[in-house]
Amino acid sequence: MLRIVLDTNIWIRILLRGRVTLPILSFWQGNRFQLITSQALLDEYNIVRQRPRLHKLIDPAQAEKLHRQMRSRAEIVELMTIPPRCRDPKDHPVLATAIDGRANAIVTGDDDLRADNELRLAMAAYGIELWGVQSLLDALESNDMDTL
Repeated sequence: MLRIVLDTNIWIRILLRGRVTLPILSFWQGNRFQLITSQALLDEYNIVRQRPRLHKLIDPAQAEKLHRQMRSRAEIVELMTIPPRCRDPKDHPVLATAIDGRANAIVTGDDDLRADNELRLAMAAYGIELWGVQSLLDALESNDMDTL
């Protein structure tokens, strides 16, 4: 089973009912991949979802329900690793979560993160890929084909 770290921007898109990201929620709830997270990412999720410009667009009950699901169903790892340097130090917790959680991939909507070739190579040394939403959906569909 794929071990996946979802960047906070993906969770926010899900809460905003993004049609491209909603299948990720369904796949996760259907146990199609193992979600890996950390307290740092759970805290970031709570901070970001309450930003004034997002707070008025996000249903607080849905956001809290999703947070409870993450806490109960995800594998929560303790961050021990200092991750490779990247352009934005705010991304270090997502990188460390993937490394310490032995993830297969980080799924992010952050184009800057995915476009950093040095970071891609550094994360590949840990066996971790940097994916967009479509890469995760393709990988999950590919796993379906492998089981037929």
